[in-house]
Amino acid sequence: MKKYIILFMVVFFLSACAHGPVYTAKNESDAIKKNYHNSRLQAIYNQNQGLLSELYTRFTASRIDIYKEGLGFTDFTNQKDEKMYYLMVKVRPQEITYKEKTSNSDQRFSEALQTYAPKYLKYLKNSDLNRQSIDGITFGVYWAVRDVCDTYGGFIEYVEFYIPKQFINEFLDGKITFQEMLLDTEVLTSLDKRHPTNVKPVFK
Repeated sequence: MKKYIILFMVVFFLSACAHGPVYTAKNESDAIKKNYHNSRLQAIYNQNQGLLSELYTRFTASRIDIYKEGLGFTDFTNQKDEKMYYLMVKVRPQEITYKEKTSNSDQRFSEALQTYAPKYLKYLKNSDLNRQSIDGITFGVYWAVRDVCDTYGGFIEYVEFYIPKQFINEFLDGKITFQEMLLDTEVLTSLDKRHPTNVKPVFK
């Protein structure tokens, strides 16, 4: 009987550690969003394919993984009800992983916001955005929250920043701090498998 119980526990553990959905791009083709329903976005993509390839090489050369279809372009309606067209970069760094039982969503969000987002934003260059068709950037940081296993299972959380071109350029030039940049940035986050919500970060 004891053997059956042990066997059941092993099978249960292996099942819990089975591969789930893959959120990390395996290669450049996986990383770049190529097809758009919006004709303007499709045109911007067609004009800037080289930029996306360059970004993929730059981030992966520094061992920073890209979220699946995380490089591309997106439209965004700002608080003045103006439609803008943004470069999109969503990273899924392997160094950011949490255990569900030993962390909480506030802690994870705070660390992603204050430590990881400024770090990875600095891999961007002004020249990435200094293009007539691009009004700013949507920058996302995604991470895994594990339940049983260290490498699979659990769920994904993220924080995304919608940053106008002027302010991301000033941040990259060192003219304003990350906190100052956020004053003119919309921040969207999804935590604990909840629907995405807009937040206004407060730094203490």
